[in-house]
Amino acid sequence: MKEFLLMKPELTAEALVQLVHRYYPAGLLIDEPQYKASEQSQRLTALLQANVGGAQSWKEFIQRLRGEFPDSSIWDMTVPLLDPCYSVRVSLPGFVTGDPQYNGVVCLLSQLAPVYALYASHTEETSPPVRKAWLRFPPFPPEFQSQEAKLARLIESTFGFTRLPNEVLFTPVPDLVPRTANFGLGEAQLIDCLFVPHRW
Repeated sequence: MKEFLLMKPELTAEALVQLVHRYYPAGLLIDEPQYKASEQSQRLTALLQANVGGAQSWKEFIQRLRGEFPDSSIWDMTVPLLDPCYSVRVSLPGFVTGDPQYNGVVCLLSQLAPVYALYASHTEETSPPVRKAWLRFPPFPPEFQSQEAKLARLIESTFGFTRLPNEVLFTPVPDLVPRTANFGLGEAQLIDCLFVPHRW
C-alpha cells in the first residue's frame, strides 16, 4: 500500500488499473500453470499471507462498529488468503437473527490501495422456500442512506481511505482474471481485482 502511495498518489482508474497489474498476471486464466507461478501471483500471495491474521486496525474497526451500530448485526466477511480486501456487512437497525428479510450495507476495504467501496444488499426468504436477493451500488435506496453515510464517515475517519465512484469501480480490466473468480478474459473490472469478485 505504501509503495502505491509513493508511486502515484492519484486514485484514478488509470492508476488503479496499473496497480492491479502488479498482482494479477496479464492474459492468463487461473487454471493455467503459469498463473500461480507468475511474479504477480506470488506478489499477491505474499500480501495475503502478510494480512492473514488481520490488521489490528481492522479488528479495532469491527469493535468500533459494534459500538456505533448497537441496533445492527455486524458480520465480518473477510476471507483470509483468498481476496485482497477486508469486508464487513452492517445490517439496517432492528434486524434479528432468524428474520426472513436481511437488509444491510457492505463495506469492502482494499489491501492493495487506500480505497473502499460500499453497496446495499437485500436478502429475503419467502415461503415456499425461495430466496430473493439483490445488491445496489450508489445511489442507494432511501432506507439504506443513513447507514451508508454513517459507515462512510467512520471508514474515512478511521483509515483515511477514499471511496471509489461507480465509474472507477466498474472500469474494465480485460486482460486480468482475479484468482477466486470463475471469469474468462474480458470479464474482470477494477472492483473484482481491488476487492472481491463475489458479492452478496
